[in-house]
Amino acid sequence: MINDYKKQIQEFQELGLTERESKVYITLLSKKSFTSSELQKTAGIPRTKIYEVLFKMIDKGICVERRVGKVKYYEAVEPKKALHKILEDYKNKYRSEFDRKTSLTENLSKTLNPVFEKNKTFINPLEFVEVIKDKDQAQKRILDAFKNAKTEVVSLIKGPYVCDTTSRVNEQFLEEKKMLKRGVACRKIYESFELKEHSFIIDQFKPLAKLGSELKMNDIIPIKMVVFDDRLVIFPLQDTLSSNNDLTIILIEHKEMVHACRILFESLWLTARPLNN
Repeated sequence: MINDYKKQIQEFQELGLTERESKVYITLLSKKSFTSSELQKTAGIPRTKIYEVLFKMIDKGICVERRVGKVKYYEAVEPKKALHKILEDYKNKYRSEFDRKTSLTENLSKTLNPVFEKNKTFINPLEFVEVIKDKDQAQKRILDAFKNAKTEVVSLIKGPYVCDTTSRVNEQFLEEKKMLKRGVACRKIYESFELKEHSFIIDQFKPLAKLGSELKMNDIIPIKMVVFDDRLVIFPLQDTLSSNNDLTIILIEHKEMVHACRILFESLWLTARPLNN
């Protein structure tokens, strides 16, 4: 019975009654009527709180007060009626709350939708431009670009390099090798001065020529860049304010920019000299 009593109190609380109200209502069901002092002792409610609890229960319609002479007695309303009254009050409360929030939603929509419509055509440059200073992060993005290449990758190459360690060189070599085996075309133009100063660079990538990579050189490369298909161009730009050959990597996903870079590459490709394998 104790467990049932606790369960009933919990269920009443889930319906919206307080623990004290639940205890008093269950106590009222045990006989026809109680005085306030009898209820206070039987239900275990503090004497200073019993009237507050009873007034709230009367207001909720689950308890009634009757006078016999000067004495006040309290009785429980039939459970079926009392519980449905609690449920109806709950429904009305939340219907009112729902209606209020519906009205707020409509008003906010009317206010904010014009703002959205006005500004939705605004293009934030950062949506298609990414700037990276960290070489490890830049290496990861470049490798990802090779992995996602579909048709052709063209490059204008000169120092300084993102691949400035053996591990980075090996990572890019393996990714380009996989790309060529997938059937993606690859063309590169190296700056001839760089090849004289850093011959190891081309030696590391010459084996890719056997897989179809086309390599050429030109006396001057105006800008370092790698173009992936018709969707992405990467510019590894030397920091002009630094003396440490630091790079800022700029990635741009913009078809018009990619198209312009391809035009630059093709014009240089026409006059560039093939590298001896």
